Amino acid sequence: MAMNNKKKRVLIVSPSDSFFTMPHVRAFEKMGYECLTFNNRSGLVYSNDFIKRLVRLPQLRFIKDITLRNTNRRLVRRVKKYKPWLVFSVKAENIQSETIKEIRNSGVITALFFIDFMDHWELIKRMAPVYDYFFSQDHVILKRLREELGLYNAFYMAHSAEPMSDPFTNRENKYDISFIGQYNNQQYPNREKYLQSISNLDLNIWGTKGWAKTPLAGLYHGHSVGDQRYDIYGHSKIVLDINWDLMPVEGLSNRPFEVAGCGAMFMTDHVREDIKRAYRVGEEVVLFKDEHELREKIQYYLKHDAEREKIARAGYSRTVAEHTYYNRIKQLIDTIENPNKYS
Repeated sequence: MAMNNKKKRVLIVSPSDSFFTMPHVRAFEKMGYECLTFNNRSGLVYSNDFIKRLVRLPQLRFIKDITLRNTNRRLVRRVKKYKPWLVFSVKAENIQSETIKEIRNSGVITALFFIDFMDHWELIKRMAPVYDYFFSQDHVILKRLREELGLYNAFYMAHSAEPMSDPFTNRENKYDISFIGQYNNQQYPNREKYLQSISNLDLNIWGTKGWAKTPLAGLYHGHSVGDQRYDIYGHSKIVLDINWDLMPVEGLSNRPFEVAGCGAMFMTDHVREDIKRAYRVGEEVVLFKDEHELREKIQYYLKHDAEREKIARAGYSRTVAEHTYYNRIKQLIDTIENPNKYS
């Protein structure tokens, strides 16, 4: 396959400011493919907060509709001009079914990596059938697609990371404990409670402005912008994740892979089964069940540097070996060429 890859073009449909765009480009290029990106969220409707709020008014909805039509027309024109072998979309929620059908009818293979969970079921149900290949990081979604819609073009593909080349040599840990995430007590009812339990243990919080109105305001450092999260992870001893579990979900976000890839010890609440599929619990990542166990384990690992660093190194090694963007794109290409292998 490698001999022919340079003759194959891939068009990646993903926002230009997305965390996921360029890592996917680099992975495809590493495999020998030529890549071009298409920004599916360009224009003031997507980039200007005032315009975003304005077009929510029913009488101004037509502005977003015009933008949507233009975006889809631009994509079709780009495909006709570039003539890719594959159109690979990352979520791409504003690309219409008719557009994907037109692209498929032109002989181009289409694949979608949908990066959200069951709270987007109506969107998933609409998008999954129109692509040649639909990828999700959640087994719950795949099972429901097969049971309810009879779809067998849907495949499992976890998130991944671009690990640092050497996050341990001369490592300088500025933070004992770091947490990056939005404040939303309805969607994440445990976050404030869990973080409050370790608030006196050098906890550092980045996220949405809601944290500034909580008792944790003094630990809040503002919003984490762009690749700043890598700097935070790369200078932290422990990075926490506190998930939502308001509906069935097994899959992981990109956070465990990125944290481990930056050399920090990753600690998370045990609400996502895939954490046990991706890493060895207690050896490569650490889980907790409630705020009492969280505090107990945080205190333990802050006092036992050697054990914490051993876990961080093991998590890093696992990520480098199995959880890179290159691993995932290799899997994606193999799925396209050998779909029965993954069905």
